[in-house]
Amino acid sequence: MTLVIILFLIGFLLITKGADIFIECTVKIGKKTGISELILGATIVSFATTLPELTVSVFASMDNHTTMSLGNAVGSIICNTGLILGLVAFISPFKVDRKMFFSKSVILLISVIALMILGANGTITQGDGLLLIVLLSVYMYSNIKSVSGKNKVGGLSNMRADSGNNSKPNKHESLKIGASFVLGLIMMVIGSKLLVDNGVKLASYIGIPQGVISLTVIALGTSLPELVSSLTAIRKNHHGISVGNILGANILNITSVIGISSLINDLPILAQNIRVDFVFMIILLLTLMIPTIKSSKIYRLQGLVLLGTYIIYIATIYFTYLT
Repeated sequence: MTLVIILFLIGFLLITKGADIFIECTVKIGKKTGISELILGATIVSFATTLPELTVSVFASMDNHTTMSLGNAVGSIICNTGLILGLVAFISPFKVDRKMFFSKSVILLISVIALMILGANGTITQGDGLLLIVLLSVYMYSNIKSVSGKNKVGGLSNMRADSGNNSKPNKHESLKIGASFVLGLIMMVIGSKLLVDNGVKLASYIGIPQGVISLTVIALGTSLPELVSSLTAIRKNHHGISVGNILGANILNITSVIGISSLINDLPILAQNIRVDFVFMIILLLTLMIPTIKSSKIYRLQGLVLLGTYIIYIATIYFTYLT
């Protein structure tokens, strides 16, 4: 048990330091390319920080633990929105790019509605997974279009600014940023794996039911890169990365994590998912989106409501599984 605790702590340290390196590199990439923080958060950061969810769900599907594949993805969306963004908003309320937030929110809502319609028969099939991956392609296209649009001006200005510089130092610096970026990503993935595996062992040792573990410990564990990255981003006053990261990660949890996992095995949707998980997921997303789109700002009270809703969700599934 001592070894489990040590590995658990090592996992947390790896995620924490990896996220710090990762955010620093992302900011540098943004400055070099002229890409906005929200777009960076919704693309590079969210793709990278969703890797633990994808890895866990895909391996779970391969091992025929299909309920874990879906539960991990949905649980992560709830954790991302309620706990992580709720905590970020409560600590440091901030303004958002209304146009960009709205566009990402629309894609996220479409993804959620698609998931519920496709799963109305109680199963996400391989055909359903292909449709979700089509949505993933649309999301990726919208990001590429946004980035190319931002870079028409930003790229030209960067080219002019860099025209007088020596190319060798620039190349060396780019390689250094790239290496650090990959290092931070590897640290987060390994740390997340250590934290999830040993967190489950700790919870089992304490006597927490397996159902509660899969919807809380695993979902929280795989969401830790998002949590640490978002907290690191606001500590460095890069709020756009934080909200873009969460919106992007939520979209990817549906379109890529569930989509790809269902290509391996059909994923069953339990009555518990429909009655509890999906309901809380929608409440949290609407609590985030409606006031923010209206005012272009995420408020402290909004964060408190998100956190409170997440706590109620945890209590609900805990008592559901115990009774």
